[in-house]
Amino acid sequence: MSDPAPHRRLACIPCTKAKRKCSKQTPSCRRCVEKKVVCRYPAPRITPPYDLVFTSDGAVQVSVIPTPSSDTNPLPSPSSQIEQIHTEASRPVAAETIQNPWFLSPSSWSIDHKTGPIPSQIYFSDEALTFFINQLHSWLKQWTTEGHCPFIHSQLWRIHLPECIQDAFTSIATYHTKTPATERTVLRIIENRVNNLVEGQNPSTEGDFGVIMIDPACHLARTQALLIYKIIRLFDGDIRARAQAEKHIDTLSLWARQMWQSASLSLTDDQLKPPLDRVNDGPVDTQLRTDGSLTSTWQAWIFSESIRRTYLTATLTEAVYMTLKQGWAPCPGGIIFSAGEGLWKAPSPFTWLNHVQENLINTVRCVDGENLFARAKTSDVDEFCHATLIVSYGLERYDRWRNEKT
Repeated sequence: MSDPAPHRRLACIPCTKAKRKCSKQTPSCRRCVEKKVVCRYPAPRITPPYDLVFTSDGAVQVSVIPTPSSDTNPLPSPSSQIEQIHTEASRPVAAETIQNPWFLSPSSWSIDHKTGPIPSQIYFSDEALTFFINQLHSWLKQWTTEGHCPFIHSQLWRIHLPECIQDAFTSIATYHTKTPATERTVLRIIENRVNNLVEGQNPSTEGDFGVIMIDPACHLARTQALLIYKIIRLFDGDIRARAQAEKHIDTLSLWARQMWQSASLSLTDDQLKPPLDRVNDGPVDTQLRTDGSLTSTWQAWIFSESIRRTYLTATLTEAVYMTLKQGWAPCPGGIIFSAGEGLWKAPSPFTWLNHVQENLINTVRCVDGENLFARAKTSDVDEFCHATLIVSYGLERYDRWRNEKT
């Protein structure tokens, strides 16, 4: 079998933005070298099929490339998708979980602003605020000591560790070992790294242009990094750190929205994407796709769930801080995420699938807590779900649920 033709390299982002011819060299094209700017190329393998339409005033719009309708299933046939995995009970894998995973459905990326009893403006209790802030700090410390936390999966960055994530990791590790004598220095280092992160992005990342010029993995990395810095500086207690962090609250909100939109857009037309030609038995590959195998589906779930949890953590962090300042915050809306106990910490695709098959609860929409309270016990959902329920419904309601279901 002959190898597939290589993808034609696109022009770099700075040349595209300036509407200049690009030499398309790596690691930097000639124009970027001459201009002394960072040369960055889009990632065509996971960028969705959209055209950039530039108007006379320099604005940019997104135009979806139309495709002929087809009944062809982009995934392998059901017979090739169903792997027989012998567990202690010798049960076959559930075909539906592998063939049509819910998290790769475009409808699963909708944000519900109406479901549930939570109003458009939410008021967190003091106990819930304190609990959530303490949880955020404990999660960051867990990441530096155990290599994972409830919104950063242990497998997520094992193949490729983005530079911004490296900087965030070293920053939080240094922050947790600071002393009164080094505290000021540590906060200055963090401030410089935040500024470098924000200033290193394309300044014209508003709207559709900012969504499609960066692939979902890059969106996730930069949003996680800025979120980590935001948690440190907003709740540290240092006046300057808090003031500096407030300057980038809108940036974090923008990046989180763009990350979500990028993930949603990448699922709009799977038929135009080249087929996956391998099964990676290693850590997660940052694509919202599956070749129909269990391992590939598990990897896609890790990437999908990382985006969902990062988005939810970012929006809740902003809401908590706004409540501390003004007593209320706008409700960010409800998204679906995986809440079943054992799913996030599953060390292998086989363990993950066993939990999917055996759990009473696997997914939750974060504004539909009352329905969850009626159907499940606290032991049915994981730590991340507990934290979102407490901050959204209060410790008193959570404790009542825990006592009712014991």
